[in-house]
Amino acid sequence: MVAALPDYTLVDRVLRESGCTVDAAECHGVLCGILCASGASDMQGWVRYLFEGRVGDNEVSAETLGVLHSVHEATLAEINHETLEFTLLLPNAAELIEHRARGLSEWCAGFSFGLTLGGLNDQMLATGDSREFVEDLQAISSAGFADDAEDDEQDEESLVQIEEYVRMGVLLLNDELQPVRQTPTIH
Repeated sequence: MVAALPDYTLVDRVLRESGCTVDAAECHGVLCGILCASGASDMQGWVRYLFEGRVGDNEVSAETLGVLHSVHEATLAEINHETLEFTLLLPNAAELIEHRARGLSEWCAGFSFGLTLGGLNDQMLATGDSREFVEDLQAISSAGFADDAEDDEQDEESLVQIEEYVRMGVLLLNDELQPVRQTPTIH
């Protein structure tokens, strides 16, 4: 069993209290993008990025570093797990759909930026599907959400489908960019 990600609300709270200008969804998206592009993530570099534009001069709290360490470790385990248990760190289903859609948009923006931080270039994208997926993420990250939507049930279903598309797309992109190397059998 893979260790679960900390709760979105907890991650978002400790980031805000530490003066970080990046929310929990974007924070996780950046980490996942770095992992997909480079196959590894230096936690110190990721944390340094998160707090670059930080408000205030206070040191990052031990609680914040502990929560971020948990996010880092769970994400490393999930993104390469054989049972596809990978989850996106997003506002939970009880939140307003507008908040959840904004979280998904921010996650996608963070992921796109994380791909760049991880060193992704066009030559690394071997298939048209992976290029299209990266373009889709960029579109999702800039998409708005209509507050006056009339069909909440349809909006809910659409959001769940988009979240699943992003989740599976990340796994497929990770598999393409970081294929699992099988160890040879010795006879």
